[in-house]
Amino acid sequence: MRRVIPIAPRWCVTLLLCVLAVRPAMAQRVNFGAYTTSQGITLLASGNLDFNAKEPVIASGSSQTVTISLVENETQYIQIVGDATRDITVTVSAPQYLIVGGGGPGNQIPFTCQFAYSNLGSASASSAKSVAIQVPTGFTAMTFPMLRRLAGTPAPPPTPAHGGYTAPSATAYLFLYGSLGPVGSVTPGLYSGTINVTVQYQ
Repeated sequence: MRRVIPIAPRWCVTLLLCVLAVRPAMAQRVNFGAYTTSQGITLLASGNLDFNAKEPVIASGSSQTVTISLVENETQYIQIVGDATRDITVTVSAPQYLIVGGGGPGNQIPFTCQFAYSNLGSASASSAKSVAIQVPTGFTAMTFPMLRRLAGTPAPPPTPAHGGYTAPSATAYLFLYGSLGPVGSVTPGLYSGTINVTVQYQ
């Protein structure tokens, strides 16, 4: 289900990741939440980042690792619409483990979050994904223009906000994916974690 949340210059979206470590396959649900303190950027979240969509049975007691890569259908994205003349900084804060209950030994599975961005003004998420730039593993923040210039001289400074002026808009995409595991000898259950994504104008 898609939700549009108007926000800016700074916003945060919370993404709940779930995995089920069980012997039989079971359904699960991923929830989204958004938080903002101002206006000017619009966020559209695509759906659920769900490792069971990639691997229906994630077995406790195995050394299994489940990976969702950028090119796969299970990758999720956040569409960001904002001022085409501005740069934004995206910060992604993700847990090292997905947990069940209170976490701790036997109740946590290692998780590695990865992300990529596309700022070429693509008309759709699928076309944006094909030209997305992957941020190296270990990086948690990236600054880039809302709309990348392919050639020519540097763009002029942004026009200051004033009465009657409407800045041109552009759409950038942030893709979220990663890997879960090795699973290990963990308690069967619904494992979850929270990824916080913060975007602000520079």
